[in-house]
Amino acid sequence: MLHAIRKAHASDLDDVVALYTAVGEASAGTDNDPIWKMGVYPTVELIASEIEEGHVFLLFVDEELAGAVVMNRGIEAGYENVAWKSPVPLQDSVIMHLFGIHPDFKGQHLARPFLAEVERALKAQGERVLRFDVVGANTGAQRVYEHLGYAPCGHAWLEYEDYQGDFCFFEKELSLP
Repeated sequence: MLHAIRKAHASDLDDVVALYTAVGEASAGTDNDPIWKMGVYPTVELIASEIEEGHVFLLFVDEELAGAVVMNRGIEAGYENVAWKSPVPLQDSVIMHLFGIHPDFKGQHLARPFLAEVERALKAQGERVLRFDVVGANTGAQRVYEHLGYAPCGHAWLEYEDYQGDFCFFEKELSLP
């Protein structure tokens, strides 16, 4: 099984949309439900914009798209109230969004190598800390992130356009000066 990780290109848009659609549909109602519904969150326009900005990383297994993640500075309202553990200011952190592994690759333990490679790329760009939120009911993802070395930073209520509720926050220091 050959793994390759790269940033997304505009020509990847349809495949990335299909991946996020599959992840949202396959995980709906499970303890790994990210509460995604294509067209609401995420939208094709959002994904296209993130690809254009160079924020989308892709994981391929034997040349088949297996995973995607968005890494940007999109700080959501409410993040300023989180008890982050790292001294790095919130505005200087990278925020992870839309991390997903295609359901066809479930159980192949791809999260660790994928995120480790993305973290290496972020470090090479000079990034120091990675932060993100997870739906509070998404206990499956929370277990995975803790297992991968992300520090839990508590819970808080967030209100997005399409969803509001309890969220769990995580962070990982990538490098400090």
